[in-house]
Amino acid sequence: MNNKYIWLFGENNGNTMNNNSYYFWKHVVSRNDEIEKYFVVKKNKQNKQIYNKLDKDIKKYIIWQNSYKHWKIFLKANLFYVSLSYKDVMPNKLLIKKCSMQVKKPVIYLQHGTLGMKKLGYDGRSYNNNMFRFILYNKLIKEQFSKENDFKKYQLYYSEYHPRYIELVKKKETLKSENQILWFITWREVFDNGFETNKFLKDIRRVIESPEIKKHQLENNCKIKICLHSLFTEKQMKYLTKHINTKETEVIYSSKVDVMDEIAKSSLLITDYSSLGFDFTFLNKPVLLYQPDLESYLANREIYCTVDELNEYNLKTPKELIDKILSNKYEINGFFKKRLPDKIDYEYVKKGKHIDKMYDDFKKIQLNSIAFIGYNFYGRGGTITATYALAEGLLKKGYLVYLMSLKQTCPLSQISVPYGLNINSLYRTRPKRKIEHIKRLMLGKWHYSYFKYDSNLKYLIPYVGYGLKKYLNKVKVNTVVSTRETIHFFLKEAKNEAIKNKVYFFHTDANLVDDIFPGVIKKLNDLKLEKCAFVTELNRQRYIEKLGFTNYDKYSIVGNSLVSDSIVTKEEIHEVPKKEIYRGIYLTRISKDRIADLNNAIEFAKYLKENNIENIKIDIFGKGDYVDKFEDILYNNELDDYFIYKGLTTNPHEELIKYDFAVDFSLNQSFGMTYIEGILNGLKVFAYLNYGSKEVLSGIKDSFINSNEDLVEKINNLPNITKEELVKNYEIISSKYSNEVVASKFIDLIK
Repeated sequence: MNNKYIWLFGENNGNTMNNNSYYFWKHVVSRNDEIEKYFVVKKNKQNKQIYNKLDKDIKKYIIWQNSYKHWKIFLKANLFYVSLSYKDVMPNKLLIKKCSMQVKKPVIYLQHGTLGMKKLGYDGRSYNNNMFRFILYNKLIKEQFSKENDFKKYQLYYSEYHPRYIELVKKKETLKSENQILWFITWREVFDNGFETNKFLKDIRRVIESPEIKKHQLENNCKIKICLHSLFTEKQMKYLTKHINTKETEVIYSSKVDVMDEIAKSSLLITDYSSLGFDFTFLNKPVLLYQPDLESYLANREIYCTVDELNEYNLKTPKELIDKILSNKYEINGFFKKRLPDKIDYEYVKKGKHIDKMYDDFKKIQLNSIAFIGYNFYGRGGTITATYALAEGLLKKGYLVYLMSLKQTCPLSQISVPYGLNINSLYRTRPKRKIEHIKRLMLGKWHYSYFKYDSNLKYLIPYVGYGLKKYLNKVKVNTVVSTRETIHFFLKEAKNEAIKNKVYFFHTDANLVDDIFPGVIKKLNDLKLEKCAFVTELNRQRYIEKLGFTNYDKYSIVGNSLVSDSIVTKEEIHEVPKKEIYRGIYLTRISKDRIADLNNAIEFAKYLKENNIENIKIDIFGKGDYVDKFEDILYNNELDDYFIYKGLTTNPHEELIKYDFAVDFSLNQSFGMTYIEGILNGLKVFAYLNYGSKEVLSGIKDSFINSNEDLVEKINNLPNITKEELVKNYEIISSKYSNEVVASKFIDLIK
């Protein structure tokens, strides 16, 4: 087990072994490959009976809920497969004490039905952002579900058939078909002991007790089985069983029957809002939609279809339902049919080929997983946003991506990371749990290890070195990427055979390395690094020329990018109208190493003042050790009406879209990220010629500043710039710096 990936399956809070998770697991559990597959269940009577019938070779992969083995596998698992919720696989008791766990592993949500009517409450950030894949079985719903439930397209996986259909087809072939009507009744939020419930139950009686239906049952030897949702009370159940339970009609809780048996045996289904209609239609059997309370149902529940479409197929009154039953003219229900595959291949399903496809896809994803290790992925900064963007690009390319942060400075709910990205930390700075306090008690300085070369050492705890070594020696992942110079040493030393690729990402500007990581590059140059990534070719050259760093086998210039939520769509780009005042934004680091750039900005502010140019205002965002001095200069020279310092922004996207243009006064910009951000938020960007602007803005018309007069002229010309030009600029930058393009460059490096 130690040398293999682990997948943990479960369903219905551990209560059953009869749905998608079980049949997926059962079909693949015996495969002798790089993955061990376990299924967790409660030790109830029904599950023990199924367990006893299993082959001896696969019994060892059944885990009883809350056992020691369950805890052990749960903590080691790499992927969770669930059909109802994450509680399907999670322990809820430690010995005799109840406990509540958090989801820290990626989840593949297999579902237990087909989406068509009832709207779900899940979104792309569910399960602590660990909703890695959500399986859809409705060919028409992907776009709508993505939009209405806020999922990214890469999180959605379409499968033509449910895993459990492998058993449904077999049951259809082996069980004798009966003249039985299965009436499956869904629970409604409005149901209680009041008027709505009583009326609904009386309407059921009206149908079953009608002389015409009774006669129909006797003459045709037709049985009706009414299955109620388990939330119906015993009082409500007794009301029906007292009046209509006969030899021909049975009332039972749906949880007390094998639903697939009933589907296979029955000749007609009556249902309301249940996805069971898809299962019945899959077997090419007729379904009657009986929705007498549609209006009140929709008052409490949203749906994915339109009311008009439902009304095209449904029945509303007991009389309509009675007449339809008596007619014996049952059609394949078009509502369900149009959402299923056009042609159903039962032999394909019986052989489990649909499960094979899903398994092969997810296995490939698992075996090519990628982990990034960083200082604090819960904070902010260039390395963090660049890693998020690269991770999102890899997610779009179908990769499973993990982020492991040395520390966690805030709850996950307070940061915005790409959907489906797994993020965890070695320790929390504000510990609540006892284990976190124990980590902080590891006071031996030797635990810091290579972090003694890190200028941020004072913000770390000794455990971090020990914890990182432990993580690297146990993690099951194909590629590990270090995003900080001091972390490179730990990655290089790791002896974990599971790690096939080690990538050392040099984000830091070569000019700052010796200040942030004193002595690090010399020691790194003594090692032979396998694969290195750099943001720009200029920075790589500076590592060579300034720091003498050359000791690596392969490298890639990956570039920087943005997460999709940090840019606008092309449709959101708009022209700048003629205005009395044009407002610009300047994003920079206000520190002593940027004094030349800041003086350049001050000279422009002076030019505006001296020439009484009142229609241009520029807001400045940033922080650093020069803020107070910079503000004093603006104030003392009465320039603060032209340049307005706005402090630090943690989300440039939210600020950029408020402005008419972006400007950069830098004379020595290395990365050009400001220009990428501005253009991908629909703005015209102006900059002086430097390495970053030359790299990014070449090919972008009228972007370079030649003088203060030239910049004023370009700003005043903003209303003459068409939307088509702004969109073209957007497309040029996207083609070079979208996160998918950056991800492709990274993938080339690790192949």
